[in-house]
Amino acid sequence: MIHDIWVEVNISALKHNFRQVKSVLTQGVKIMAVVKGNGFGHGYVEPSRAFIEAGADALAVTRLEEALIIRNAGISAPILLFAPIQPENAEVAVQADLEMTVGSLALVDSISRAAVSLSKEAKIHLKIDTGMGRLGIPPSEAASFIKAATAFPNVKTAGIYTHFATAADSNLAASKRQLLAFMSLLDDLKSQGLNYGLAHAANSAALLRMPDAHLDMVRPGTLLYGQYPSANMPRNLDLKPTWQLKARVCEVKDLPKGSPISYGGEFTTKRPTRAAIVPIGYADGFTLAPEGPVYRQSVLKFAAKKFNRQLSMQIRGKKAPVIGRVAMQMTVLDVTDIPNVQVGDEVIVPAMRIPTSALAPRVYVE
Repeated sequence: MIHDIWVEVNISALKHNFRQVKSVLTQGVKIMAVVKGNGFGHGYVEPSRAFIEAGADALAVTRLEEALIIRNAGISAPILLFAPIQPENAEVAVQADLEMTVGSLALVDSISRAAVSLSKEAKIHLKIDTGMGRLGIPPSEAASFIKAATAFPNVKTAGIYTHFATAADSNLAASKRQLLAFMSLLDDLKSQGLNYGLAHAANSAALLRMPDAHLDMVRPGTLLYGQYPSANMPRNLDLKPTWQLKARVCEVKDLPKGSPISYGGEFTTKRPTRAAIVPIGYADGFTLAPEGPVYRQSVLKFAAKKFNRQLSMQIRGKKAPVIGRVAMQMTVLDVTDIPNVQVGDEVIVPAMRIPTSALAPRVYVE
C-alpha cells in the first residue's frame, strides 16, 4: 500500500549517532539508550534493535506499556522503567524481566512478592532526588533504604541513579551541586559496604558537558536522534538527521482569484492559484514547529516565532506556503509557482517528532 503520510526513519543514522555518543565516553562506561515516547517519535522496536546492534547495554522507557511492546518484539536486552509501576502490575513487570525504578519499600514489597510467586529474581534501581524535585528519595535515606530492600527475597539492587534538572541550561552550578550530592552518597554507600549496582546520572546534556557524571552508565536520548538538547551544548559530535515526516498530494486544483480557502474562509486567494491538498493536519502533528529550532526555547519566544512565520511544506525541492486554516487532517498548499505538481507527489512536512501521530507508519530505511 502507498502511504498517504508516513515517517521515514534512517536506521544507519541512528547507529551512527550512537557510535558518536560512545566515542566521547571513557572505555567501560555502559550506555542505556532511551527509547521512551515512541522512541522520540521514531517507533519503539526498530530503534531499540538498532541501538542494541550498535552496542547499547540497556534500554529505557517510562512506562510498563512501552517496555512490553519492545519485549513482545523479541528484544531481550535489559529495559529500565523510569516511572515506578503500579503495585498491581508487579507480576507483569517481573515476568517480562524488566528493571524497575523504586522509591518506596511498599513497592519493593510488591515486587518481591511477585518475584517469589514466579520463582524469578527481580531487579530494581533506586532513584535519588538530588534536586529534580520529582521522583525518588533524598540521599539521606538511601543507605537505610538499600539495607531494607536487600532483606526482601528475590530482589536485587541493579542500579542507583539521579536525574539533572538543569544540565541543558547555560549555568551548570545547580547540576554540579546535584552531582556532588550524588557522588557523596555513593562514597557513603561504599564505605558502608552496601552494593548499589550500576550508578548512572548523565542524560544527553550532562553526557556532553559533565564528564565526571558518566559514572558506570549514561542515559542518552536526544543525541541518539540527531539533536543537541539545547544551544548551550558543545557541537563536538557529527550527528546525522534520523527522522522526516512525509505525505503525498491527494488532489490538485486551479482556483480563481478571490476563492476562500478552508474553514472560516480566513484566507482568500489574491491571484489565480494552483492548490495542492495534502491529507495531513494538526491531528498528525502539523502546525507544531520542527523540534530542532524550538527546542528549549521559552514558550513566549516559541509563540512569537510561530505567529510571525509562514507555514509551508516542501514539494519538488521548493517551499509551498500553506493557505487557509490547517484542519484536523487536511492542509492546502499554494503550488502556483512550482511547476508540474501532481497527485502522488511526495511532500516533506515540518513537525515535532514526539507529538506526530503514532498511527503514521514508520518506514525504516538504511
